Formats: sequence, structure tokens, C-alpha cells
Amino acid sequence: MTNHDEQAEDIDVALQTSATQRTPCVLVLDTSGSMGTDGRIDQLNAALQQFEATIRGDETLRQQVILSVIGFGSDVSVLRDWTQADEFTAPQLVAGGTTAMGEAMTTAHAAVEDLRGKLKAQGIPYTRPWIFLMSDGVPTDNWQGAAAESRQRCENKRTVVWPFGVTGADPHALHAFARADMDVYSLENAKFDEIFRWLASSLGALASSRPGQQLQLPPPPATALQISV
Repeated sequence: MTNHDEQAEDIDVALQTSATQRTPCVLVLDTSGSMGTDGRIDQLNAALQQFEATIRGDETLRQQVILSVIGFGSDVSVLRDWTQADEFTAPQLVAGGTTAMGEAMTTAHAAVEDLRGKLKAQGIPYTRPWIFLMSDGVPTDNWQGAAAESRQRCENKRTVVWPFGVTGADPHALHAFARADMDVYSLENAKFDEIFRWLASSLGALASSRPGQQLQLPPPPATALQISV
């Protein structure tokens, strides 16, 4: 049995064990060669380790948040299939290759739809899934169609895409994957630890929300870029 199969089996067991509301989030992380410069990949790995410690130390996050991690360089890899937060371990990211962002986001949306089907089949309520997209480059695959589909899913309220650009990213490409009115956030100096602290806190607030509740989240600790469309 592959790791992918084991992880899929684990989430099925977790869903059968508890019918509490779930909050799904996919981390779609750029692992292209440029992420190896200026210690970026090391800083990102350190931030992911801290994120793991934070979510596993919080009872609400442990029981309600479900996470997946997708890395993209020249190829797209599901580094962590859907895992309940109490079982989540941060993957070790390695930088290399180009920037297959379109394929990565297509993979992320497919994962969200698969999980949505499992949650509905079990009668488990869930908050709108989040996709956390981070890149420091320009997409090198045929990404435009994937971006249009991603935006449509966001507009249809099937998911929320949060786009973050590390120095060197194409903010217009990142913005194309999200709602038209969504900001792209600039991560100057690659302060990944601050962003992942914000993510953990925001997921906690989302997990604790009631169905239909209007939730006011604090903005990420990053610069919101003005994107002309």
C-alpha cells in the first residue's frame, strides 16, 4: 500500500469516527528552483514545522481542520493527502524545477471535490474549503485554463483561494486563480512564519463558526497588492 493510500484510508476512518464540522484547507506550495535561493525553502520548511506544532496543540484545530499539501516544481506532488490536523506532519520541501502552477491548482480543486463528496456521504457539515496558494515565480505550464476554472469555482462559492506572492512572483497570474475581488498578498522578505500563524488562527476562527455565520477575519500580515484587471 502506498503512502497516498494509507493517508486516504486514515481520513476515511477519521470521518467515520466523528461527525463534527470540518474545515478543509489545501496548501499549494511552490517548490521550483527559485525557492532554493536566499534560504527561502529552508524558511518555508521551518514555518511548516511551526504550523504543525500550532495546529496539533489546539483542540479545535486538531479535531476539525483537515489538511492537504501539494508541492509544485516541474512536477506536481501530493505531499500530504487529506489528513485530520491531529495526525498532520509537515512534509520536507525540496526546491527544484520549473513552476507547474496550473496543474497544481487543478490537482487541488480535484482534491477538494473528492473530499466534499466524502463529507456529504457521511453527512458531515463543513465550512467552505480553502486553497492557500504560494509562489515566487511565473507559471511555466498552460495555466490559463486552470486559472479560469479556479476562479469560476471561487465565484460559485465552492472554495476560497488565498494567493500569496513571494518576491519574484507574477501577481497577475496568482490573482487569476482567485475571485476577481480577492487581494493578492506580497510576502516581502519571505516571512513565512507570520503567514502560517495567521493561517492557523484564521482556520481556528473558521472551524469555530456556525453555518451561515458572517465571519470577519483579520487580514494577513502581508502587503495587499493592487491588481488592475
